[in-house]
Amino acid sequence: MKNILASDSPYLIGITGGFGTGKSLAGKILEGAGITVIDTDEIVKNILETKNNITLTIQNEFGAGIIINKPGEYINRKALAKIIFNDDLKRKKLESILHPEVNKVLDYFILQNKDKSIIAVLVPLLFECHLESFYNEIWCVTCKSEIQLERLLKKGFTPDEIKLRINSQLPIKEKTKKSNFVIDNSDTIDETKKQVLSRLTELVQSNHNPRLSGDK
Repeated sequence: MKNILASDSPYLIGITGGFGTGKSLAGKILEGAGITVIDTDEIVKNILETKNNITLTIQNEFGAGIIINKPGEYINRKALAKIIFNDDLKRKKLESILHPEVNKVLDYFILQNKDKSIIAVLVPLLFECHLESFYNEIWCVTCKSEIQLERLLKKGFTPDEIKLRINSQLPIKEKTKKSNFVIDNSDTIDETKKQVLSRLTELVQSNHNPRLSGDK
């Protein structure tokens, strides 16, 4: 990402957290309040859906076994995940291929939305990739570990998959220490919404003026 924290740029909020702690929920709440949100996981998903220069590079690196080539999915994300979350070097190699392209998409998106007062970016690996300086402030979404496990199991992940993915990231306690604002997503959606909108209201009152519609 380019360092675009100029006075005439949108106020950038980087939203991070642990695997399955609720970053997407925070994003949906902000969208409901009229805030422009982009999810880097969705950018990656879109890249992996088609045959392109990036997916061909990934195929050359990780082998034809990860190719599924069906409508809406060129790279088999489950097969790729099985490889990278069992091998730190391969995970870092994949990140080195994907992240520059993700950053290009982000730069373009922010440029296209430069008239917005606030833009929120969901970035799971914000601290791991040392992107702190690119955001005006950073939010970390957390929840109790037992709730995190329960939610991920309901989504179809196995205990081993959950453990590997959580262990591949910076511990959530470290992320909270490095963040400007922490959202506890252990309770109801309404409780999480209160926290998100409370901070958003503070920003609006500080002369960041997105059109709020928080009751949506």
